[in-house]
Amino acid sequence: MSRKIVYKKVAIACLSVAVFLCGAIVGVLRTEVFLANAERASLAPYAAKSVEVEGTVVDDLDRRDTSLRATVRVQKINGTALSSDRQGRLLAILQRDTPLSFGDHVILKGNIVLPESFETDTGHIFDYPTYLSVRHISAIMRYANVERTSPGGFSLTGSLFFIKHTFERALEKVFAEPQGALVEGILLGERRGIPDELTHAFVVSGLVHVVVLSGYNISIVAEWVMKAFSFLPRVLGFSGGAIVIILFALATGGSATAVRACIMALIAILARTLGRTAVALRSLGVAVVAMVLWNPLSLLHDPSFILSVLATFGLITISPAVEKKLGWMPEKFGLRSIAASTLAVQIYVLPALLYFTGVLSFVSLPANILALPVVPLAMLMGFVSGLLALIHPLLAFLPALVADLLLRWMIMIAEVSTALPFSSTTVAAFPAWLAALCYIPLTAFAIYLYRTAQKPSL
Repeated sequence: MSRKIVYKKVAIACLSVAVFLCGAIVGVLRTEVFLANAERASLAPYAAKSVEVEGTVVDDLDRRDTSLRATVRVQKINGTALSSDRQGRLLAILQRDTPLSFGDHVILKGNIVLPESFETDTGHIFDYPTYLSVRHISAIMRYANVERTSPGGFSLTGSLFFIKHTFERALEKVFAEPQGALVEGILLGERRGIPDELTHAFVVSGLVHVVVLSGYNISIVAEWVMKAFSFLPRVLGFSGGAIVIILFALATGGSATAVRACIMALIAILARTLGRTAVALRSLGVAVVAMVLWNPLSLLHDPSFILSVLATFGLITISPAVEKKLGWMPEKFGLRSIAASTLAVQIYVLPALLYFTGVLSFVSLPANILALPVVPLAMLMGFVSGLLALIHPLLAFLPALVADLLLRWMIMIAEVSTALPFSSTTVAAFPAWLAALCYIPLTAFAIYLYRTAQKPSL
C-alpha cells in the first residue's frame, strides 16, 4: 500500500473523528439549552395546588371512551400572565363531550399534579413523566372544569386536524367496530377505539405496526403505488410514491409522529426501490440528527422515534441480504419482499422491543406474511370509502365491503396467532443497558450483511 493511500485513509479517519466530536459538542449544547428551557417552562411549582389556568389548545384532541385529553399551553395562572419562555404545557383531562378544537382559548380550574411512572401488564415500569416531557408536557390537570372557551383564529394545522376529524366521522358511518377502529388506526394512526384485547393480539402477533401509521406501513403502500406506475420512468414512479406519503402526513393532521413516519418511509423506499442504499443511510443519519437536535429527549425517551429509526436502519442494511437468501419464496404479491423486510425489521428492533414491551413473539414472521399483502388494498378501499362517505354513506357500500373483509382477515390472523400455544413469552425487567449492549454486535452484523449484499454476485 502506497504512502498516498495511507495518508488518505488517515485523513479520512481524522476528519470522521473531528466531525463526530463536533456533532457531539453541538448535541450536548443543544441538550443543555433544551433542558434549561424545559425547566423554565415547567409547571412543577404549581403541583398539588388548585389553580385557574388560561391557555391555548396546541395539539390534536385525544377523545377517548370516557374522557377528552387536551394539551394546553399555559399563558396565565390565577390571572397572572406568564412570560413566553415560562409558558409550559399542561395535559388537561376533560369530559368527553366538551366542545373544544385545536387553537381554542380555554380557561380551566382544577388541581395540578405531576405525572408518575406506573407498572405495565408485562411487569415493566413505564416512565410516564419522561414520555410526556418529550411532548413538552410537565403536569396534568385531571377532572378539569372548563370555565370558558373561545375559538382561536385560522391556522394551517387546525385546518388539517379539521379535515382529519371530518374524515374520521365519515369512516365511522360505514364501518362497524372493531373494523372501524382498525381502519382509523391504519389510515390515520388512531388507536383509541381499538379494544384492549385486540391491541394485545396485534402486539403478540407482531402486527402492531399495522395498527399505527408507521413508516414501515406507509412504505409498503408507497411501494405498491410505485409498482402500479412501473411503466413510467423510475423518477416518476418514485414521485408517485412520495406524493402518497405526503398525503398520508397531511391526512393525519401533520402531527410530529406522522411526519417522522413519513420521513422514514421516504428513506426506506429510496433504498429499496431506487437501489441507492448508501444515499438512504446518509439520509437516515441526517434525518435522525435533525430530529434529535430539534428534540434531544426523543433519543432516549420516545419509543416511537427509537423504533422507527431502528426499523428503517434494519430495513436498509439487513433486508437486501435476507431477500437474497429467500430465493425459494415466490415473488407474487410481494411475498418475498414482505418476508425479507419483516424478518430484517424484527431482527434489528428485537432488543428495543423487549425493553419497551417485554413481549417476545414467536409467530411474528408467519403472521406478517399472511397479513401484510392485504394491507395496501385495505388502506386503499378504506380511503375510498371515507371519501365517498363524505358525499353519502350508500356510495361507499362496495369499497367498504371489500375493506371490511380485508380488515376481518387481519383481525383473524392476529387473534389466531395469539391463541396458538407458545405464541409469545414475556421477558420481565429487560434493562436499558442490556438492550444498548445488544446493539453493538447486532449493528456490526447488520453492516456486514449490508456490505456483503453490495458485492456483485460472481
